[in-house]
Amino acid sequence: MRLMTEEETEIFAQKHARRRKTFEDEGLSPNDAWDLADKLWERDLDLGDKRRLCFECKKYNNEDKTCAVLLDGNKKPQRPVRFVLQNCPWFVLRGAKA
Repeated sequence: MRLMTEEETEIFAQKHARRRKTFEDEGLSPNDAWDLADKLWERDLDLGDKRRLCFECKKYNNEDKTCAVLLDGNKKPQRPVRFVLQNCPWFVLRGAKA
């Protein structure tokens, strides 16, 4: 494993802080937000780890916290498990070009 440069470390630290704030704004406690940001840091360093969180996906509706792919029997969007790293076959990175 190679060491990160000072610039890379600063970028990761800023990303960690943004993620913690987002997670806290979404209702996680400060400790849980820190832990989840740490898990994402580790995921980002491991290029083979393809797990994602739902709100990183284009198909996740942040307003009503639902997934456009997960539908109930009445074809209404369902709420996914938002803060669990997972492999989703329908994942499309938010901000990625179609």
